[in-house]
Amino acid sequence: MTSSESNYSNIFQVDGIHLRIFEPNFIVLPIPENRSDSSISVEIVEIKVYLINNTPNPCHLNPNQSLIPDLLTSNGQVLQGQITLDEPVDELQRNIPPQSGFGIWLRPFVSNLAQWLKRSETRVFDPRLINSGLRIPFTLALRLIWQNNHLQLQVINSPNSLSRIFRFLDKSWFFNILQPGSYQLRFIWGNYGERESSSDPQTRETVSAVQLATQFVNLRLVEPVGANNSATQVDGIRFETLIPERLLTLPEKKRGVKTLMQLGIGITNNTSTLVRFSFFATLIPQLVEANGQLCLRSYFRRVTKRRLAYNFPLVMPGEHMSLFPYASLSWYKHDQFALTIDAGDGGYWRFEALKTATYQIHFIYNNKNATEEIYNRESMNTNLVEAIWMGMVSTPTVEFRLIKA
Repeated sequence: MTSSESNYSNIFQVDGIHLRIFEPNFIVLPIPENRSDSSISVEIVEIKVYLINNTPNPCHLNPNQSLIPDLLTSNGQVLQGQITLDEPVDELQRNIPPQSGFGIWLRPFVSNLAQWLKRSETRVFDPRLINSGLRIPFTLALRLIWQNNHLQLQVINSPNSLSRIFRFLDKSWFFNILQPGSYQLRFIWGNYGERESSSDPQTRETVSAVQLATQFVNLRLVEPVGANNSATQVDGIRFETLIPERLLTLPEKKRGVKTLMQLGIGITNNTSTLVRFSFFATLIPQLVEANGQLCLRSYFRRVTKRRLAYNFPLVMPGEHMSLFPYASLSWYKHDQFALTIDAGDGGYWRFEALKTATYQIHFIYNNKNATEEIYNRESMNTNLVEAIWMGMVSTPTVEFRLIKA
């Protein structure tokens, strides 16, 4: 066990600092069509990485270090990633939802800061300090695009206030000349390029990339299938974006007036065994404008629902099932409208500032748990549901148009 002494004479154990990808072990991305405008890819998958301090003392992070993606082929070959140091922040990055967990660690951090100031008025606020028991979330986006007829994977960091502290957090990484198939992805915390020495005693003894590395997750790149390439199939299970009506009339500009919208996901079990799925807060919608710009998405929850048996359906071999969560269009303000989609757990997703235009939508099925406890209304007890299909799968986008009445 190794340890380092900080400037505040506190000891932390390096093996108590962890990086972890907080997603399923299996991530599936559909490969976009190779077109002249395919650099505008709209199938984006967001993942979260947590840096966790499980030691009894605070630790410091080096501002010269950042998250570095590590991509391996199925035979273990390491692919060389490149960083876009000289490019401005991609417009896509500006629309990645803010890291909701940031406030979780910030509030106790500020509270602890007040206590430190009481003990010593000479201490200075240091946002690079992670207090004991806290975790910092980082939101990243995975995107496949075509560049010069070569398939490229981009790993895009979400810019926020942390990027002012860690200078590489607003940059994106890319891996060139990929093929359909299986890969392994992880992240390490370290310096980009050669290690830099620092005269700052608070950053000289810090966590290094050797100690900090996430687990590997399996990444599968697949060609879309089905009519109009609207489905992603993996290991015999097909996930498809469903929108029966592609031309939708906007409601009146009155409060409370809504237009119901039928959109959802279809799952076909092309295997020889029955498969169980979870639809309890596992479907994440993503809406995109015609120019490839992501529409800002918000999540709200006013009530909490119990997990019930119907949230975890079984799909028999050869069977197809469709799920259409409650979705509606309503007037927002001026000439703008909002799309609301039920999340299944008592909350809902909301896209605002919509107007008469063409949009594309797709879903991300994201289930992290193989077992769940469900509530039995008759016995008023809980039962255990097991063998739920786990993974993160992005469906291809489907286009629809909003028009005036």
